[in-house]
Amino acid sequence: MSRITVITSGKGGAGKSTVSAGLGYALSRSVGRVLLVDTDAGLRSLDLMLGVGGATMFDLADVFAGNCEPVKAIYPSPVCQNVFVLPAPISLEEMCSPVEMRALCQGLTKYYDQIIIDCPAGVGRGFETAIAAADLALVVTTPDMVCARDAQIISRLLEDRDIPSRLIINRLRPSKVMDGSMPDVDEIIDTAGIQLLGIIPEDEAVAVANANGRPLPNDCNAAVCFSNIAQRYLGAQVPLAKLEKM
Repeated sequence: MSRITVITSGKGGAGKSTVSAGLGYALSRSVGRVLLVDTDAGLRSLDLMLGVGGATMFDLADVFAGNCEPVKAIYPSPVCQNVFVLPAPISLEEMCSPVEMRALCQGLTKYYDQIIIDCPAGVGRGFETAIAAADLALVVTTPDMVCARDAQIISRLLEDRDIPSRLIINRLRPSKVMDGSMPDVDEIIDTAGIQLLGIIPEDEAVAVANANGRPLPNDCNAAVCFSNIAQRYLGAQVPLAKLEKM
């Protein structure tokens, strides 16, 4: 049976959608079919990041309104085999309930090897819906203390709901950490209070890939880090790269 993972954070701009897409691409190379479910109602972006864009006709709201079967609202990425996306509704009012989300995702586990849910920012209704079906949460933080503290709050909410969590530090600038102008990795981990799964360095290739709806080039730093995170996610023991080599 496939795993259902929610990608979340305490504040907007941490890079949840970037991590969702990057992990989805990386996992598809080793586990098979990966479905990304966008629950960021009104601010959806995964369809564009996965190269689907204007090809969408139905979304998550249409499934629960009975306008279409789930398969009609799920779109294959034209740029990466075995990656699929279920777009978010265009408005928050159309978002489904936690009970409906749990039932949908559990039903979809029959057809996909991994399901990744891209959670909206904050801890409101959208958060509760996005986490409802999750077996695991990946909490994304940027290397600043405000975001790390918010990650700690999120981890406590997840713990209250018996959802285990792991930390991903996104947009780390190794040179700034090494010269002392940004918090170091241990400080971020201690503030968030979550076991680290991986680090994504600041990489211009990420912005270029997202803007063009393309996967990352295989040889860029961020792609290598996503590959390592995917392996750890699947249970492999992969050491963290040294900062000066990241």
